[in-house]
Amino acid sequence: MYRYRWALSLLVAVIAACSSPGTAIAPSRTPLAEGAGISMRPITTIAAQLLSPLELRGLVARPFTVVRSESGEQRVRQVLVGVSGVEVLRVESTLNGSLRLIAASGVALEGGALSESAGIARALHHLVRLGLEMPGGGPAVQSAAGRTLVNWTREVRGVPVPGDGTRVVLNGSGELVGLSIEESLLAAPPARIARAEAALRAATALLPSGALIDERPELAWVLPTEGVGDLLGQQVLRRLAWCVGGALRDGTPFVLQLDAGSLALLGWDGAP
Repeated sequence: MYRYRWALSLLVAVIAACSSPGTAIAPSRTPLAEGAGISMRPITTIAAQLLSPLELRGLVARPFTVVRSESGEQRVRQVLVGVSGVEVLRVESTLNGSLRLIAASGVALEGGALSESAGIARALHHLVRLGLEMPGGGPAVQSAAGRTLVNWTREVRGVPVPGDGTRVVLNGSGELVGLSIEESLLAAPPARIARAEAALRAATALLPSGALIDERPELAWVLPTEGVGDLLGQQVLRRLAWCVGGALRDGTPFVLQLDAGSLALLGWDGAP
């Protein structure tokens, strides 16, 4: 249940994000701001790889801005707009130039979704064309709203990092709609990982009256929510956790997150 709900919410989020511009690409060594310590590939270089010469005519690059992602990572955002001021392409990179996001607007649906094999092949083609690192393992392929999402989930020490990985969104002809790369900072894993049975007992002791556990504990790298209220807007390290799924008395699903070593509460997902 935990992985299913995460994959579904991820699909919706990526499709929503790629309805406007966004992306990720290999860095250049040309500084964007004198003395700012920022270097990245200019958005005009990326646009030349994605758009036809006719589509490039009249586009204007806005001054770059420094933004912070939901995970707290600082990023440089570049935007290209058309003659009407409408955003055409958005690119986000880390301060050292690592590409994080590319999003193009106005990409036609071009018929139905791609087959799984065709989607993977086209996604790999775009990654190679943009000079990006090839992700490991086999991707998951999903379709929604006429788009095909090819997602490689990041794993560290054999444990998934929900929300991290490489995601490519395509239209029906395989044209790139958007691409994102997420690599959260991780805390050091505990020296000793508690057994799943111990995690199940610890989770049961924390449940409110009437709540039931309906899944075995699974390890994942999670963002803690307990005790991090004062750190809002800053980059919080993900921690290795036992995730235990269940439902409250009224049927509301939840996932309880416990530190993989100490079994201390790290947070609730879907429950107050």
